[in-house]
Amino acid sequence: MAIESLMGQTVRIRRGWHGGRTGEVIAFDHRVGPPSSYTVIKVKLKGSAQPVMIYSLDELETVSDLPAAPALPATTPELPEVV
Repeated sequence: MAIESLMGQTVRIRRGWHGGRTGEVIAFDHRVGPPSSYTVIKVKLKGSAQPVMIYSLDELETVSDLPAAPALPATTPELPEVV
């Protein structure tokens, strides 16, 4: 996953305190090279105004990467008649 394509994407946090929660990437900073390399990604979680800091791309997955949930039936099943 390229960090440049994350801006504005809906992502799910894989592990840690916020594991399993989803939110939108609102900012990132990625530096490679001397003297140090680092990644900081800010994710605004759904239902929260405070952004969460993520320090590794391995901790995120885009929602489009997740397997799709099975579609719900368009009609409701008929209930048996009670006598």
